[in-house]
Amino acid sequence: MTRMKITKIANKIILGLLLILVLTGCSQQYKAEKAFYWASKYSEDIFKDAKNIPPFKFEQAMANYKDIIAKYPQLQQAVEAHLLIANLYIVQGKFTEAINSYRQVQSLYTDNKDLQAKVLISIASCYQQLNDWPNAAANFREAFDKYPDTKAGLQIPAYLLNYYLSVKDKANAEKAYQQAIQDYKKIIANAIAQPQPAYSAGNLLAEVYMRMGDWADLLAVLNSMMTKYPQSPEAPVWLMTMGATYDVKLKDQAKAREMYKLIADKYDKSPWAKEANKRLLAMK
Repeated sequence: MTRMKITKIANKIILGLLLILVLTGCSQQYKAEKAFYWASKYSEDIFKDAKNIPPFKFEQAMANYKDIIAKYPQLQQAVEAHLLIANLYIVQGKFTEAINSYRQVQSLYTDNKDLQAKVLISIASCYQQLNDWPNAAANFREAFDKYPDTKAGLQIPAYLLNYYLSVKDKANAEKAYQQAIQDYKKIIANAIAQPQPAYSAGNLLAEVYMRMGDWADLLAVLNSMMTKYPQSPEAPVWLMTMGATYDVKLKDQAKAREMYKLIADKYDKSPWAKEANKRLLAMK
């Protein structure tokens, strides 16, 4: 047998093995998707009306998701199954068991930052339901400190401020307010190369100032964002917020008109241009 024939045979064998691996992977994915579909269908009634579901149905739903985890541990369906097991505990009011389930997710998927942030927030929410605010606050804060570059983690400083305001805890609300300002300003300052985190942090900082009625600082942060990122898709929103602040809160119609006119002229293709023109007509 010539070397060329041997090479051709070897190539065919390799291609055959690769095809088997691909087909096996596709088969596993299909089986996982199918199993997850039927598990989700089975648990639909539980999430709609947990109070009127018999215990055996909860047990079977748990078993369905655990089976997916055991058979397909490396696939996304296993991640979703872990989270749904925690949700099954939550709808039963078993928040300690839900926390334990979330902790398993933490230990298994350490490289998934978005998932880790969401899990910490879910754990914090469970502690909140258990009226254990110290542990809730610690886990909320951990979600931000470890994962400030995730969408879920970034929300936490504003959330903590809103929580303390909602329970009328003035002392902690003031601390949370100052902490949120510090947190969001740091993100904005460090987001030079990638502006999207700055947009998000700027919006949340503006929300924090608005929540506290700090109109001067609200205008200052939005003006700073406009100066740094005039081409941002968020720019018309920042201008509209500034215009509305001058118009409604500070009763400075001259400055409000300036903001509205800038939107109408510079961002005339934006959906906000129509609203800006409407407000300009109303001010005449």
